[in-house]
Amino acid sequence: MTRKKGQVTQEEYRGLIRSCREETGKAKDRLELRPTTVVRDNQKCYYEYFNNKKRAKENLHPLLGAGGNIANKHKGKAKVLNAFFV
Repeated sequence: MTRKKGQVTQEEYRGLIRSCREETGKAKDRLELRPTTVVRDNQKCYYEYFNNKKRAKENLHPLLGAGGNIANKHKGKAKVLNAFFV
């Protein structure tokens, strides 16, 4: 039973969501399996993939400390975060 004309039922919607999640999981599994299967033929691809996984994706933006000073360097940011959480 639909609430409005042209809409799918909640059961159909949940089924679509479930199938999308399954397909996304399968695609992710294939993507992560690929470097392990090509390691014999292409070691560069293998190491690029795993080195890319190790790296941080984003840098932490400058932080404003309790005294009003801005921390731009990693060490300063660590001190500001430590002071905040202590």
